[in-house]
Amino acid sequence: MPTIKDVARHAGVTHAVVSRILNGDTSLRVRPETRERVLAAAAELEYIPHHAAKALRESRAGAIGLAVHDLSNPVYGEVIKGAQEALSAHHSVLMLADAAELHRDAAAFRRFVASGAIDALLLLPAGDDSDAAIARDAAARIPTVLVNERSADYQSVSADEYAAGALAVEHLAGLGHRDIGLLHLDGATRRGSDRIDGHVAGLREHGLELDERWVLDGGHEPETGREALRELVARGPLPSAVVVHSVQAAVGVLLGAKGLGIQVPEELSIVGFHDMRFAAYLEPALTVVRLGLREMGAAAVETAMRLLDGQAVERHVKVTEPAPSLVVRGSTSPPRPAVTPAAR
Repeated sequence: MPTIKDVARHAGVTHAVVSRILNGDTSLRVRPETRERVLAAAAELEYIPHHAAKALRESRAGAIGLAVHDLSNPVYGEVIKGAQEALSAHHSVLMLADAAELHRDAAAFRRFVASGAIDALLLLPAGDDSDAAIARDAAARIPTVLVNERSADYQSVSADEYAAGALAVEHLAGLGHRDIGLLHLDGATRRGSDRIDGHVAGLREHGLELDERWVLDGGHEPETGREALRELVARGPLPSAVVVHSVQAAVGVLLGAKGLGIQVPEELSIVGFHDMRFAAYLEPALTVVRLGLREMGAAAVETAMRLLDGQAVERHVKVTEPAPSLVVRGSTSPPRPAVTPAAR
């Protein structure tokens, strides 16, 4: 783990200068290029300061940033609601940003963070390279919390994704399905791998195994879900059911099935993840695993606030209330009985 002296050597300044810059000492007179060099050195070395000292500041900006990768994704709306409600109790506001834009101009982002415009950053990672860069640059200066994710490197808040993955399989196996496919999330995230692990555990609980023929990247958009279904069809006989780890991709699977003449749920049962309002108005309505998105947003804010106050916080906070739950609708049913030749 790099120290403040390592950052000082890398930037060519004293460790006292590094400390004052990272702690937002506005009385320090240094050239802008020196300040930028220190912030860049801290980011490059992945130096994560102890934020207790920063909590001693007399004033705060009264704002927390929230960076997401797709501002149009309805799943983020629930997280945003929970975060904003929690911030209101702290008399602070939420500033929403597009993660891709922050990463595109990293120097501008570092200057913004160093300006003291926000007290902390919440980041909903997508599993690409920009996540690590944004988290590293922000954490060098302010408390940074990954949301809807489980991280060993940064403070993080997530739901019980493993239990959610197992719950979807439990529902389908309970209906009698033995051939269950999986369209998992894209991107390298812990939430994605935890859902897959739960899915596999749920299969084994019922004496089933994961069939790689029916495992595909389903992405997180209707178009990617539709394409994944087409690939499943191209691979051969369909499973009788499929778990889709994105509600939007599940919509694509549902619409794609209709276009291909596949009857849902008679020929293919579908379970999605996250209970968005539109899921109940599809035809058939979509069965989903519901997770505490709003509670995750609130928990992320409370974690950031405790860090700002210099309080001890668990590295990873798992939101267990509410626990993952199943919302059963029309897209799932028992599998159609196998047709056997009539007795002669």
